[in-house]
Amino acid sequence: MRRLHNTVKNFAWGTTDAIPAILGTAPDGTPCAELWLGAHPLSPSRLDTGDFEQQRSTRRSAQQGSSSSLDVKTDSSTVGPNLIEYVAGDPAGLLGQDSLRVFGPRLPFLLKVLSAQKALSIQVHPNPEQAATGFAREESQGPDLDSATRNYKDPSAKPELIYALTEFHALTGFRSRKAVRATFERLLSLSLSATSLDFLGDVISALKSVTEARAFSKAVELVLGDSRSAGFVDEVAAQDLAELPEGHISRSGTAVDPAETFHELVSDYPSDPGVLVALMLNRVHLQPGEALAMESGVLHAYLGGTGIEVMASSDNVLRGGLTNKHIDIPELGKVAKFTSARPRMVEPDRDGILLGTTEDFALQSLRCPRLTQVERRGASIALCTSGTITLTSLGSTVTLTRGQSVFIAANEPTVTADGHGDLFVATTGLETSLPFV
Repeated sequence: MRRLHNTVKNFAWGTTDAIPAILGTAPDGTPCAELWLGAHPLSPSRLDTGDFEQQRSTRRSAQQGSSSSLDVKTDSSTVGPNLIEYVAGDPAGLLGQDSLRVFGPRLPFLLKVLSAQKALSIQVHPNPEQAATGFAREESQGPDLDSATRNYKDPSAKPELIYALTEFHALTGFRSRKAVRATFERLLSLSLSATSLDFLGDVISALKSVTEARAFSKAVELVLGDSRSAGFVDEVAAQDLAELPEGHISRSGTAVDPAETFHELVSDYPSDPGVLVALMLNRVHLQPGEALAMESGVLHAYLGGTGIEVMASSDNVLRGGLTNKHIDIPELGKVAKFTSARPRMVEPDRDGILLGTTEDFALQSLRCPRLTQVERRGASIALCTSGTITLTSLGSTVTLTRGQSVFIAANEPTVTADGHGDLFVATTGLETSLPFV
């Protein structure tokens, strides 16, 4: 078990206090949007070297019949190699043979703490075949990997799962076509210019297409690509839209009235056509402890709150609004699933384990564990978000306080967790068991 130093991402949409609170640091007003734990090339975690010799000493003591505890406060002087370099030194032992066979010599998941003060971009992620094809195409034809217009940064899919630490709002997948049509038809009652009325009529007509997939595809393409869209958003934003009672068809599939969603988003993203895409999607209100999975092809956006996010280790994102970043409408149209679907809520099993839609990751949530076995299906990363948790394996003990984390190799003996606090463990979603090598 090796302690980690991790990176905080200061994106503008982040909150200023939630991640510092988990890390036990004082907020300074800087947005802290994400804490990354893993081996993603953009910000790989680094190993702490200050405790390595003490771990070896602990193992020797255990072999001699005594025991000791490791509780080291890390600092910048003890930062060692990054997790990519470390794994490359012994991929079979550190990742496990099953993981190595399925995912290759890399850590297949990325663990994050995500804290949003305002909405992230509406986005969709490719499936494995789309990612591999898109990456190969852009590698051969350009643009450069660091280009702002690049769609595919790697050849991997990016399914993900969010576990709410606070109340958490998200958009995920299309609502029923009837509900979406009713929402846009409500806007006909507003005082709109002739241009905006024509645009609204075109959107409603698109939603009447023969098939649901064609209806949503045409409506999204129109909203994102038509020059009248921004002006229409501005005109609607300048007017009051009466809230309708629960049970009205236009509220189907959303935790709040779509009018509320519109005004929330347009205040942060004025003139952004993505606000209209948001009206087409299910809105979910997660309570602490609830989790939501996102599979490839599902349009989604996180609107606000703090949560633990685990995903396949990829950076492939196609955006559909609420952003000033690159939007590729034709490519988005190839990747997105234009069919209505209920949000994919995820329930933990008896061991607190949550699974996504692929084998890339699993997440174990442990509250005040009492000598509970840590779930490991290959390599794992454990993060303590509150209290104090002690991890123990044969001859090795590591005590974590809030904000501290460890990498647990696949060839580490059985690990148990004990303490008062919250521990999250990311591992693969493979159906495997000890021994891993």
